[in-house]
Amino acid sequence: MRYKIYTKTEKAWDAMLHAISHAKSSILFEMYIFVDDTSDSHDFIEILRQKAASGVKVKIIFDAFGSKVSDASVKKLREAGVELFFFRTLFRITHRKILIVDERVAFIGGINIKKFFKKWNDLSIKIEGRVVERILSSFAHIYKDCGGKDEFVLKYDKILSIQKGKIWFFEHYPPRNSFRLKKYYSDKIENACEKILIISPYFMPNHWVVKALKKASRRGVKVEIILPRIATHPKVANISNYFYMHKLYKHGIKFFLTNEMNHSKIMLVDGEEGILGSQNVDIISFDFNMESGVFFTDPDLIKELEEVIENWKKNSTPYSPKMRNTHLLDIFYDFCFNFFEHVVKFYNKFTRAF
Repeated sequence: MRYKIYTKTEKAWDAMLHAISHAKSSILFEMYIFVDDTSDSHDFIEILRQKAASGVKVKIIFDAFGSKVSDASVKKLREAGVELFFFRTLFRITHRKILIVDERVAFIGGINIKKFFKKWNDLSIKIEGRVVERILSSFAHIYKDCGGKDEFVLKYDKILSIQKGKIWFFEHYPPRNSFRLKKYYSDKIENACEKILIISPYFMPNHWVVKALKKASRRGVKVEIILPRIATHPKVANISNYFYMHKLYKHGIKFFLTNEMNHSKIMLVDGEEGILGSQNVDIISFDFNMESGVFFTDPDLIKELEEVIENWKKNSTPYSPKMRNTHLLDIFYDFCFNFFEHVVKFYNKFTRAF
C-alpha cells in the first residue's frame, strides 16, 4: 500500500492535476464543491477537456448544491466527450471528494476546488493498492444513481467484502448504510484509553458525540480538538463552533484555534488508529451527507499525521472562556441545535423508503 499526504489545498491540486495530465485510460472524478474559477493557476476544466479529447474516459459527478460550473465550461467538457453529471436529489448531497486515475491511483479527503480555498490548510491522501478497488466500487454506485450507463464504470458496481488492512476505505450513505460514521466514532471514543485528537472546521456535534466526549474526559482520556479561530466559509459555523467549545471546555476538553483556516477532517485515537475523510464533526455529516474517507492503523501514517498536527497546534491559540462570555442567546442556540438534530433524525426515518 503506497500513499502520500497533502496538507495544503494548493499542493493537493498540484498533485491531482499531475495525475490527471498523465492519465492513460480513465479519470473518475466526484466533488462536492467544484467552481470553475481556478483557471489562472489550476485549470481543471481545460486539462479534463484535453484528456477526454485524446480518448481518455472522463466521468465526472459534481454535487448540484455545492458546485457552480458555468454553461460554457459544461459545454466545453461535454463536447470533448466528458460524461458529466450533477448529483441532484431532494434527499441527500454528495459531500465526497474523490479522484481516481487509471483505476490505480485515488485521491480522497476534504479538499474541494474553488479559488477561495486555495491557501487553506486541509488534508488529502493519495493511495495506490487494493483499497482503490473499493473506491472504484463506491464511485460506480453513485455514477449508476446519476444515470450513468457505461459498462466500463458499472462493472465496478458490486458489493465487496470489507477487507481491513493498514488503510481501508469507508463510505457513508445515511440512512441506509451499515458502515456508518456514527458506529466508528462512538466505538472509538468510548473505547479510547489515553488520547483523542479531532480536527474539524465545523463543530456542531450530535448529542451522542457530546455525551461520549464528556465520558471520555471523565475517565481520564486526554481530549483535544482543533478548530479554526475563524471559520471563513461559511462564517455562520462560528456560532456553533464557539458555542460547543464553551460548553465542553468546562468538562476538561481542550480546544486549539488555528490562525489560518483549517478545513481538515480527522480523528486519531491513542496514537494507534484514525479516520481521515470528507466528514465534519457535525449533525449534517453524521446524519445527512454522503461521505467517504479512509480508516487506518498504519503506524508510519499515524506518525506523519501526528507531526503535521503538532505543527498546527504550535501555530494555534488555546481556547479559554475569556474568548467567549456566556451568551444571552445560549439557551436559544441549545434549543435550535437539539431541534435541528431531531428534525434530521425524523427526515432520515421519512426517507428510509426512498
